[in-house]
Amino acid sequence: MSQFSWENEWRLQKLKEESFMVGHIMDKTPGWVKFVEKKVPATLQKTLETAFTKAFVTVFEKGSGLIEKTYRKQRHERLFREHERNIHEEGFSGKSLRRFERQAKRTAAKNLTITTVEGIGFGIVGLGIPDIPIFVSVMLKSIYEIALSYGFSYSTDKEKLFILKLIDAALKSGETLRKKDTDMNKLIRRYFEEEETAEEETDPFVVELQIKRQIDSSAEALSHELLYGKFLQGSTFIGVIGGTADFTCLKRITDYATLKYKRRFLLRQLPETMD
Repeated sequence: MSQFSWENEWRLQKLKEESFMVGHIMDKTPGWVKFVEKKVPATLQKTLETAFTKAFVTVFEKGSGLIEKTYRKQRHERLFREHERNIHEEGFSGKSLRRFERQAKRTAAKNLTITTVEGIGFGIVGLGIPDIPIFVSVMLKSIYEIALSYGFSYSTDKEKLFILKLIDAALKSGETLRKKDTDMNKLIRRYFEEEETAEEETDPFVVELQIKRQIDSSAEALSHELLYGKFLQGSTFIGVIGGTADFTCLKRITDYATLKYKRRFLLRQLPETMD
């Protein structure tokens, strides 16, 4: 593998990550929010947090089987193997790497369409809170498919924790976003080193506790991001405006997920001379 090619891709990866940071470092609150923020009940955010928490717990307790029925997991795995074989045969290059990236972006775009239709549809009929389990399912489906595109599992507790932290970080702004992004990169490096050295992993009981805490943090991040959208979505006719908040939120999460899974993939391609 060419060390020069890998270094070029690593630099490009860091530039793309910095572009995401610059684009989201400021808290860009939509203009329509100021017209409704005083009308939002004080209890709504807690209601949303509870709904998101229940949705996460339900999916994680029942497993990913139900979500996997909504897409072709084996096809994703087959495509990844084909793309990985091309890297071994053709050598590591930007061209070979783009195949993984295109696959991840195709699945993200498809799921954005689904959540747009779902969000606006519920908004038209004046339903906000009831669509949260559907939104969480589509969000996790999106992340699962991105993970598969880069050859990563999502079913272990360690990977569930990674996904929850990813969602939380993606929705932050300002210095909090910087800090959480740095923490994500440290976690990615730690996971990579555990793979490479077969290090003993963190006690499963500790990981389980971390997941429970992170579910609360991720649910809070989602409820904060979607608070005003869900308020509007519960109103017939103008609910269509609130429904678009689902799209904006999911796009931000899937953009960030694509960057972080690609970073993990690139580390796996790290030339031995640079370990």
